[in-house]
Amino acid sequence: MNTEHIVKSIHRAMVCTTAALGLLGSAGLAHAQIAVGKPKFLGNIIAGNPPGNFSTYWNQVSPENAGKWESVEPVRGQMNWSQLDAAYNYARSNGFPFKQHTFVWGSQAPNWIDGLSAPQQAAEVEDFMRQYCQRYPQTQYIDVVNEPLHAPASYREALGGAGSTGWDWIVWSFQKARQHCPNAKLLINEYGIINDANALNRYKGIVNILKSRGLIDGVGIQTHYFSIDNLAPATITQNLDSLAQAGLPIYVSELDMTGDDATQLARYQQKFPLLWTHPGVAGVTLWGYIEGQTWVANSHLVRRDGSERPALTWLGNYVRSNTGGGGGGMPGKSIVVRARGTSGQERVTLRVGGTAVQSWTLGKTMTNYTFTTSLSGGSTVEFSNDAAGRDVQVDYLSVNGSVRQAENQTYNTGVYQNGRCGGGSGRSEWLHCNGAIGFGDL
Repeated sequence: MNTEHIVKSIHRAMVCTTAALGLLGSAGLAHAQIAVGKPKFLGNIIAGNPPGNFSTYWNQVSPENAGKWESVEPVRGQMNWSQLDAAYNYARSNGFPFKQHTFVWGSQAPNWIDGLSAPQQAAEVEDFMRQYCQRYPQTQYIDVVNEPLHAPASYREALGGAGSTGWDWIVWSFQKARQHCPNAKLLINEYGIINDANALNRYKGIVNILKSRGLIDGVGIQTHYFSIDNLAPATITQNLDSLAQAGLPIYVSELDMTGDDATQLARYQQKFPLLWTHPGVAGVTLWGYIEGQTWVANSHLVRRDGSERPALTWLGNYVRSNTGGGGGGMPGKSIVVRARGTSGQERVTLRVGGTAVQSWTLGKTMTNYTFTTSLSGGSTVEFSNDAAGRDVQVDYLSVNGSVRQAENQTYNTGVYQNGRCGGGSGRSEWLHCNGAIGFGDL
């Protein structure tokens, strides 16, 4: 949604310190983030400097406006990354997943894009993606295309237009995002899906086109107040069930509910559990929480004096006492593969029970690559594109925080030992050849 407005930012405070929290520091420092330890995240947006109490409540970050193209490059060739740096670095320093919002959208694009030729437009879109991904390589999620049904990009003809699929411009966008951001999970995002079966069916058509090409990793649904405040609970569940049939994790991407204290509380109590416990939902991001800093009145959860509205108090108690029903149909198994390549071109695949569930192109420094799954069976990390100068070093695989060190595993078919690949007892972090390290059953 177009949420651009002037927002007074508050000074960032040190986590776990009350001295610098100011007006917003009084609420909830005695506990960690609401969804800490849960199989799905409960996040929020950052506009400007991170609020001092952000980490009191939320464990995922999206930039409200700082990641939109108009904010980054209002003048062609002059990039302003400062606010995006602040949000991204805050997420990284706190270990929170970061979701970029957004690459391709019909709103909040720079004005100068419409004055370019089609080839120039396509080149500029790709350059924005490339520069973003080079600057923020540890981004976990990206809203590649935002609101394709309701606000398609004005420059979409330059990206392929409708083409043979009816949505070639979206396919092009995801292809470029995959090329430049190979380690991020690529998402599409749209509003009016949770409450409109016709829009939902059109949206699923786009998702299936992308899925058939291996270009999409999850589906975003905005659930702003105008879609959900008065929506029947049965409709929420019905439409989530329908979208889950696409077989991809669902991310509730822009949640807010309005009303006075009693009305907002009743709405959260009635509707939020349907989102949080749905097995297809992998994470929920709220769209603002501080009074005077939300894009619509009466959607805030924290008052100006730092006190919680009843809906937030209830939300914290509810989430802490409920598992969330898995994460995108993937309960309880949060996988981290910590690895690097020697050239930065190495490709590894995580397999569970023989099924390839996720692949990554490795960087040259040790990085955590994450995946969540409900699958059971043997787990392996497989190196598949060996060539001169390419080797993989795997530090460990962890399951729900339990670490399995690579050098302790006896199954390793890619380490060069005794004159051949896989010729020894394993117990090595290295994959010198195409092969895999086995990390045991999940």
